[in-house]
Amino acid sequence: MFGKGGFESTLMNKKRSALGLALLLGVTIGLASCDMPTEVDNGSVLTYTDAQGNRVSYTAEELLDDYLDDGSSLSTEFDRVYEVLVRNYYNDPSQASVLRELQERARADVITDKQTATSNASSNGTTFEEEFEIILNSHNCDNADELYQYHLYQEEQSRFLDDFYATFGTGDSKINGTEVMRDGELTIDGKTTAAFPASEEWGRGDAGYLKEQMPYHIRHILVKLASATTGNFTQDTIGEADGGGETTKLATVIFRLAGVDNNLQPATNRWNFSEIASRFSDDTGSAANGGELATSDSTGLMTKSMDSDLVNEFKLGIYAYESLYNQREKSTAYGQANVYRITPGLTEFAEDTSDIDNEQVLSDGTTVNAFFTEQGIGTIPFGAALALWDYRDTDTDDNGNTVNDNNAAFYPRNIVFNKYFNKHNVCVITPNAIQLNAEKHAGTKIAEAARNATNVVGGDGDKFVTGEDYDGAYCETFAALPGFQTDTTDILPDIGSNVLTDSEGQVVLAVRAGTDSYQGVHFIVINRSALSQFGLAYDAETNSYVENAEKVASTADLSQYYTTYTTSSSNYPTDPETKQPLNTFVNYNAPRVTDQNTRSGNLVSEIRGYNDNLTTFQFQSLVDGTSTGQKITFADDGVKENMQTYVQTSRQSTMDDKFKTWSDNWLAYAELIQAQDEERARGASTMTGSLISEACAVGYGTHSGALWTENGACYYAD
Repeated sequence: MFGKGGFESTLMNKKRSALGLALLLGVTIGLASCDMPTEVDNGSVLTYTDAQGNRVSYTAEELLDDYLDDGSSLSTEFDRVYEVLVRNYYNDPSQASVLRELQERARADVITDKQTATSNASSNGTTFEEEFEIILNSHNCDNADELYQYHLYQEEQSRFLDDFYATFGTGDSKINGTEVMRDGELTIDGKTTAAFPASEEWGRGDAGYLKEQMPYHIRHILVKLASATTGNFTQDTIGEADGGGETTKLATVIFRLAGVDNNLQPATNRWNFSEIASRFSDDTGSAANGGELATSDSTGLMTKSMDSDLVNEFKLGIYAYESLYNQREKSTAYGQANVYRITPGLTEFAEDTSDIDNEQVLSDGTTVNAFFTEQGIGTIPFGAALALWDYRDTDTDDNGNTVNDNNAAFYPRNIVFNKYFNKHNVCVITPNAIQLNAEKHAGTKIAEAARNATNVVGGDGDKFVTGEDYDGAYCETFAALPGFQTDTTDILPDIGSNVLTDSEGQVVLAVRAGTDSYQGVHFIVINRSALSQFGLAYDAETNSYVENAEKVASTADLSQYYTTYTTSSSNYPTDPETKQPLNTFVNYNAPRVTDQNTRSGNLVSEIRGYNDNLTTFQFQSLVDGTSTGQKITFADDGVKENMQTYVQTSRQSTMDDKFKTWSDNWLAYAELIQAQDEERARGASTMTGSLISEACAVGYGTHSGALWTENGACYYAD
């Protein structure tokens, strides 16, 4: 029943050495049709020559059979040619032992199908023959022999893929195919070439996982806001219950990041970001991992292709910060060369940050690139967190009476939240005080700084606020806190002071975000930036972190940081001087090899799955004879042109689709922030809009004066 037949018997007499090509992800399984072609003595259309000079030719009928006659798509034609090469690979004598193993697996697969048919017949009240026919039809097979051939090709595909990932099709055990995909470069005998080169004949190239995906190793803390709603930019509300609700948590997280307790006293042992995330984050998946990003693939990484796992505020907020505002990363040659890969509003074929898409515009005609460039980085005064804590449960006036019909939007905590935290553009936290800090901290430097932000209140006779200070005023007390000691002025020179960093000196980003399933504020730190080729070095003299301009022995470069090996491997990157393992993604917070294996496995899956056109690059390499010394020659120019047309179209189509998603996401994010800014601006200029002035929080206890009279800025009535 499982004898040689069909496609296999046709090709067994083709003497050749093993191919050195690899199987592409995404080859359509169904194209391994059970209707195998029959050899016909016509002129050849394709000749394959291996590295040893052995040569074999194929006719159109051998390759494509009725596919050329029935008008099937180019993709079918391409995959049929590809199938021939894969099947022949395992018919070579050098692969005899592997083929026997794969044949045994294919036989087992057929037995499994028969067992399934028997089980289905019992369950459905049908016969074995009827159920087995359904299985045969699902694979376009007529009998068990053809079903065996079908399964054999699936097994061959799977093994072929493993062989490729092992050595990138070279057969050289010193070459790690997955890491070649990671770097986009293949080095043989000291000569480095592009792993996925572009060409006029075959179309676009691919720069490798690191550059195409721009991976970021990040951690975050999510404080969920159960009372908040989507699209409410000015009068959203956050809850508090007996001093232990989300307002308290929001303030407490910021205090802990700053290295102090809720009385602003420095902690004896400052908590690191992972400890804070584990204790407070409402993203339970990432909290269990010290805040490392928990997405559908659980790698802890953020990449360009993660469109469904991450909201725009989170992902694009980080990219905007990195590409437009993080001057430290932009100052390096690597950053300059690759920052365009994450910059908002560039053309599909951008090669640097000057390639602006002038057709991607907002309703006012502003380009997306200009919009984000002009936006700058947002700021949240540390004093706003202190005000949340001080007024977390204030919902009545000084006499215990409700204010403005107990409209929660006027609670001081909600006024502060909407003014300073309810912003969907990415922000940093500054050591600034706000006006509301003055009353609770009278007689201190905090109150003194708070009075420098008093332009939020008009004169005694005014009913409207004539100006609203969103930045607050520099406060020496806050600037002296542990979280503001790292010098960040080289990263964000326009801020004018240090911004909040965690215990490891990493800038803390904050952004308001949400979906149908949650609303909240994210606090984010970047463990390793995709723009940081050689990592950061600590400068004790300036207490700052400086971008390394070249490789440093004790710091992993970007390729080393994303090594696929564990510390138990001799291939794991080490300091050549001390022989100690370098700090990488794989051993991050993972001293046990079992944990490192999990992290390595996640990273490997990420790298192997990123290139949707891997087969086309492998086919190109085979035809061009690059790296392997093997070569395919097309005697029929029409077939070759078809192959090239398919490859070019496939690559460009994939890029077009990804770019459209990328471009649409940037535009949607810009429109969201534009709508937010318009809402906030109406309130800030004349108080005729809906953003409630901080002056109403300051006067909430007495709610007296012109601001609280009818038609005043703080007046409310149903």
